[in-house]
Amino acid sequence: MIGEPTPSQYDWRFTFMGFPVRVTWLFWVITAALGYGIAMSANSSLSRILPAPGVGPLLLVWVGCVMVSVLIHELGHALAFRYFGIESHIVLYHMGGLAIPTAGFSFNRGGGRRRLSHIDQIIISLAGPFLQFASAILAAAVAYWMGIYVPSASQVGNLLDPLGIPNPWDQGSLTTNNPWTHSIFNFYILVSIWWPLFNLLPVYPLDGGHVVQHTAAILTRSDGYRQAHIVGAVVGLLVAWWFFNNGNGINALLFLSLAMNNIQAMQGYGGPPRW
Repeated sequence: MIGEPTPSQYDWRFTFMGFPVRVTWLFWVITAALGYGIAMSANSSLSRILPAPGVGPLLLVWVGCVMVSVLIHELGHALAFRYFGIESHIVLYHMGGLAIPTAGFSFNRGGGRRRLSHIDQIIISLAGPFLQFASAILAAAVAYWMGIYVPSASQVGNLLDPLGIPNPWDQGSLTTNNPWTHSIFNFYILVSIWWPLFNLLPVYPLDGGHVVQHTAAILTRSDGYRQAHIVGAVVGLLVAWWFFNNGNGINALLFLSLAMNNIQAMQGYGGPPRW
């Protein structure tokens, strides 16, 4: 479920910043399915103040925003690999995206060959979410400069209230005068905030789970997988329970399946069953 899918004739292939990119047909299907309710809600909200574009066009905007946001996320990983002397390719698929290295070694400044250290791996794992966060901040700044009210940016701006800083994206000072620009900024910022937050949860094999694994490896002088699977199983179950109680069955099933994958991996450490 979470590995690289088999290539097919329906995949879209192109090159971005020197990295080969493959977008599977299931990426479009799953992204559209996840965004249908969001497009309906956005169309209903816009129809109260503006001529709404309709659910279909908004769904296309949603799919495009998700595609760009996930591509930037994986680009962060790929650029980090390149920094350490390793080339990679990017795959966008039903579970989001993957940056897959094409070599397991990098070269140090002296020309010697070395494996990536645990610190290197942590940097690579964090590079994707951080670049995605940065793109959300840039998009929010551009929206503010253009005077566009973006609900997803305003929600983040509310976090500044405890610091005594007024929310710069408050609807009182910005407007929603174009449904297309409003939707593009809103969808993109929404995805580019929540996607990296989910990925930073310590559930293996999400980015946060990889950080836990390599951190545990440093502290325990082991490979860190056992500790990462234990944390991933517990956190995965808790997150699945939270989503279930908040009426989000799709994400609940996703994290439940991730938790079960970690539980199965933990069972493998005990050796074969005794009969």
